[in-house]
Amino acid sequence: MKHNLSHWFASMVSIPAAIVAGLASMIAFDIHLVFDMMIGAGGFFAAYFPSQSYSMKSQLDKMGMTKSEYRHVKKELAEAKEKIQRLRKNYKNVRTLKDAKLIYDINKIVRTIYQSVEENPKQFFNVQQFFHSNLDSAVNTIEQYLFLYKMPGKTKDEKVKLHETRISLLELKRTIQSNLTAMNKSNYQSLEVEKDVIKMNRKRTRGPLKLSNKLDEQKVNLDKKEKEPEPVKANRGEDDEGREKAER
Repeated sequence: MKHNLSHWFASMVSIPAAIVAGLASMIAFDIHLVFDMMIGAGGFFAAYFPSQSYSMKSQLDKMGMTKSEYRHVKKELAEAKEKIQRLRKNYKNVRTLKDAKLIYDINKIVRTIYQSVEENPKQFFNVQQFFHSNLDSAVNTIEQYLFLYKMPGKTKDEKVKLHETRISLLELKRTIQSNLTAMNKSNYQSLEVEKDVIKMNRKRTRGPLKLSNKLDEQKVNLDKKEKEPEPVKANRGEDDEGREKAER
């Protein structure tokens, strides 16, 4: 998340500040080394917190989020991470290939949503239902389903209930997929805008090229006309002399 960027930015600013403060204390005051190190540490924290706060604020302004909203999203992601780890541990209890594929698909969609929100915390508000309801349902239902499925001696009614539970998991998978679709809706809209821009630029570039080709054709035609030889016209006097010689 953006918190890591602000942390590294603040560290890059505060470490040189700590070194300068420590060296200045050693040169100017000439006191014990322990006090010089304490002054250097003080310089580090004095530079770190304002730098980290400034960097964090600028990042949140770009995302269009407040600090309280960011903290809320960070808390929700921390809770979701624990649930995803629980969901991942269920692979060891799978007994059939179709259940393995179903749980794999649910895990894949869940991880995609989590990573997308981790990269862009503002997208959390497009998938609040996933974090507040659907993820909990997926984790609890899969755990109970797999636990009961591996129990021996199941009655006919219990098998029917397990089959119905699996159908509910398929419906839940489609619901989580719709959460992912809703989260990516704005990205697809931006993609359509970029496609329209590319089409407009393509049309603009094609116009001058066609015009230049026509000009080249006209130039070639003009060159051909200039190279054609002109017909030689005979004088009238020369024609009369030719007729007289023929009569004689």
